Amino acid sequence: MRIDLIVFCCQNASIATLTIRNLPEQLHETLKLRAKRNHRSVNQQVIAELSLAITQETLAERNARVELEILEIDALRARAKGFLTAEQIDEAKREGRA
Repeated sequence: MRIDLIVFCCQNASIATLTIRNLPEQLHETLKLRAKRNHRSVNQQVIAELSLAITQETLAERNARVELEILEIDALRARAKGFLTAEQIDEAKREGRA
């Protein structure tokens, strides 16, 4: 029994606790409804929603990512030496098959 107690304490030593004060009643009711709909406790629902919110890309993060992608595209375009015509593409295909 004593060993079980030590293991239990060690397992729970890394679990964080979060206390939310002044939670608006409407928000609490919404969380309770969602928890019931998802067959979860309110605590489990809060954890699920926080996990989802953290993994979703914010608008600022999305804008920064898009800006980087545009810079990469512009760099690739700058390295390109013009555009190939349909005839040049067909010729390259024929040469590759020979």
